[in-house]
Amino acid sequence: MRYYLIFLLWLGGNLLLSHSAFTQNRSYLIRFTNKNGSPFSVNRPQEFLTQRAIDRRTKQNIKILERDLPVNANYVQQVRQTGARVLYTTRWMNGVVIEADQATLDRVNRLSFVQNTNIFRLNLMADLPEEPKVEVSQETIPSPISFPSGRVEEDYGTALPQTQMLGIDEMHKDGFRGEGIVIAVIDNGFQNANTNPLFSQMKVLGSFNFVRNSLNVYNVSGTHGARVLSLLGAKQDGVLVGTAPNASYYLFVTEIDERENRAEEAYWLVAAERADSLGVDIISTSLGYTTFDDRTLNYTTNDLNGRTALVSQAAAIAVQTGMIVVKSAGNQGLSSWQKVSFPGDVDSVLTVGAVDINGIYDARSGRGRTADGRIKPDVVALGLNTVVGFPSGSISISTGTSFAAPQVAGLAAGLWQANPSMTNMQIVNIIRRSGNRFNNPSDSVGYGIPSYVRAKILATEEENLESTSEHIVVFPNPVVANQLQIRFGYEHLGKEFAVKLFDVSGRLCLSGQIQFNNPIMNTYQLLDMSKEDLAGGIYLLHIETQGFKKVVKISK
Repeated sequence: MRYYLIFLLWLGGNLLLSHSAFTQNRSYLIRFTNKNGSPFSVNRPQEFLTQRAIDRRTKQNIKILERDLPVNANYVQQVRQTGARVLYTTRWMNGVVIEADQATLDRVNRLSFVQNTNIFRLNLMADLPEEPKVEVSQETIPSPISFPSGRVEEDYGTALPQTQMLGIDEMHKDGFRGEGIVIAVIDNGFQNANTNPLFSQMKVLGSFNFVRNSLNVYNVSGTHGARVLSLLGAKQDGVLVGTAPNASYYLFVTEIDERENRAEEAYWLVAAERADSLGVDIISTSLGYTTFDDRTLNYTTNDLNGRTALVSQAAAIAVQTGMIVVKSAGNQGLSSWQKVSFPGDVDSVLTVGAVDINGIYDARSGRGRTADGRIKPDVVALGLNTVVGFPSGSISISTGTSFAAPQVAGLAAGLWQANPSMTNMQIVNIIRRSGNRFNNPSDSVGYGIPSYVRAKILATEEENLESTSEHIVVFPNPVVANQLQIRFGYEHLGKEFAVKLFDVSGRLCLSGQIQFNNPIMNTYQLLDMSKEDLAGGIYLLHIETQGFKKVVKISK
């Protein structure tokens, strides 16, 4: 089959599309100009979000935004009437993922509500290999067995060393195995996970294959997703115990094993949106994107700024809705790319690299820094010869950052279970601060190997700060991943604060207002110091309201 390439030309403010004898369909992300005429309202979120998704936002003082509203159904219908095949809608990007040939795309471009200067070409469509002709069983994973609470010894078998590396064994002894936490695993499929004895006690709430628009996530050829999942949800004493065996799971397929194209980024986007609307707490994903079969779509390392790649934009929004996103760093350390893969460049994403059993950096693991100079990966875990479960029910070893990330996702689940009043970024920052190299981070291992034991102490310090009513606390300091938060003492309830950030020369860098009016949530995201050109160094933060002023020295 011969493929013809589209060339995108910017001329006089218009996007011109030229082609040569082109009839092959391509996929695109089409973005709309507005959500006018929507029957939905931010004041009635229960019409488009589950109660659990609403509660997750409420607990973290996160507002329902227009971005959360479904797209205008009338716009979607008009796109269909052009002849385009609408695969998915996307709330966060306010648009649709479509397949269309050139003539159809031209008709879509002419629709008045389409941002025809903001069209993402995703890939040159090619038929997927045929799905296996095997009868796919329904969700047949048995109901989970109730595990005893308290300090119980599990038999981790040959996986004990990797479990001890992060202190997961101590976390489980403390009774934190992920109960009450919902995790979405986004991968290439979960072969035999519905019949594998390693998962006989795992609770699956639902699953979906976004690549094929089907429910088939188990009858797939690849084993990657099943191996990743085993490090989270497996529970078979003496064989393998995952890091969060008592959590509940959604299983989403977004990866095309036989291709490498940007359509997978769009599938990841809509899967993350589905996770958000279902009330997921943590997304664990061991997928990453850098270059593609269609080289005209390749990214470069200069794009590693947390906001260029479509999948990075999606991951950043996922965090803004209150979820924790844990992402493998990728395995390009010895390639010409060398760096982490997208969306591991997002400052609020917990990006996980790989080390060996002695804590030594695995040179294949993607490293930092990002294009704008931030530390990545954030932390590391065992990724060289990691003990994992296979679809047959046996265990063996696998290598790659793919198998480091789910271990840290399970650590996040246990910590959040233990500290349910904390925000997603509080948990992420505690994990970073618990790294054994937090005071001396590197481009290869970030803040080092996190530890449940150290994180437990840090979380206790956070709780003590929260109970100290006479103080306003700014943290983390030094700043981690450009994020700065503020916790108010309850005597300041109902007050409005002016917040200003100055550099040492007295130049005003950032300013804003915060109204502390929620007695349940007294912690706010204060500043995203990546939004401005703020070099590393010392800054002075002024926090002021009537009758009160505090100046905090901030180190970045």
